Amino acid sequence: MGVRINSRRDCMQIQTVIFDMDGVIYRGEKAMPGAKEAVRALEKEGVEVFFLTNNGSRTRGHFARRLSSFGIKAPLGRVYCTSYGAAKYMAANMPGATAYILEEDTEKEFTDVGIRCVHDEKANAVVVGLDRKLTYAKLSIAFRALLRGAHFIATNDDPSYPVEDGFLPGAGAIVASLAYSTRRRPIIIGKPEPYMLDLIVEEHGIRKEGALMVGDQLSTDILMAKKEGMKSALVLTGVSSRAEAMEGRIRPDFVIESIRDVPKIVRDAAKR
Repeated sequence: MGVRINSRRDCMQIQTVIFDMDGVIYRGEKAMPGAKEAVRALEKEGVEVFFLTNNGSRTRGHFARRLSSFGIKAPLGRVYCTSYGAAKYMAANMPGATAYILEEDTEKEFTDVGIRCVHDEKANAVVVGLDRKLTYAKLSIAFRALLRGAHFIATNDDPSYPVEDGFLPGAGAIVASLAYSTRRRPIIIGKPEPYMLDLIVEEHGIRKEGALMVGDQLSTDILMAKKEGMKSALVLTGVSSRAEAMEGRIRPDFVIESIRDVPKIVRDAAKR
């Protein structure tokens, strides 16, 4: 059952729902109970559904296939990850720049928008995400490129991410090592920065006041929604707890036990 924290904006009808993935749709390799049914119910009611993850270690195609394996059919244009966001950011702000990617599995996102990926310290930009194949040699190339003046882009700086049996170190652990060693501060593409939501708004023309962000972390998903003026729902199947939501400075509009409760939030908003 959902708990309403901020009722001031409940009267606005919800036309768009944006789901975080890790901790909301799935945890590790397992789908959350009711995820498929919740998405289908929203789509049946005419709600636009998008999927947005801070994970920058894979492509949109990878996440679309993963959602499909859980019975959720997601067109590529409605799946957003921060590797795609970083590529779009570079294409818009650094035309002609080359990139060294600390997660080579995502290079396709960059080449698809015309960015040439290189594997040496002469890169014009270093893009850092969650690299599960990280080596000291790769870290050294990134370090030297940054010392030479390369742009420093982080897909996200999450300290950890949820898996079936707990948590693992996130991209923030890699980003922090380079930031500390080079004394450089990165441009953050992912949550809680608003860039990814702005990208969805720009590419699909959605109305922020009619959108609901559903996530499991107050400091990323919920804070980003607040920066953008969107409604937000914290789901208690991931990182943040009910007590943190009720007592902390970042207050979601709703706190819900699971993704199963999202269609009810939308239906209740339509009645007001």
